[in-house]
Amino acid sequence: MRSFSHVIADSQGLHARSCVVVSREASKWTSDVSVYDAEHKADGKSMASLLALRGIKGDELLVEVEGSDEAEAASALEALMRMSL
Repeated sequence: MRSFSHVIADSQGLHARSCVVVSREASKWTSDVSVYDAEHKADGKSMASLLALRGIKGDELLVEVEGSDEAEAASALEALMRMSL
């Protein structure tokens, strides 16, 4: 399993557009992607699940990636989240 943390920098927090971008990238990989905030878990491949986290600027997210392509998936997701969130 690979994991990384990300602090939301976008002033709009987790919004529909950013959740779509992240879930589309996560869906490209066979590995399972889970995103956690302080209290909840979301399926990283589901835009609705990510949006339900209701993350705001400054919130820390933990992303866990597990599967056969976890290294590549985690690297791609971390880079994307740095640019998008």
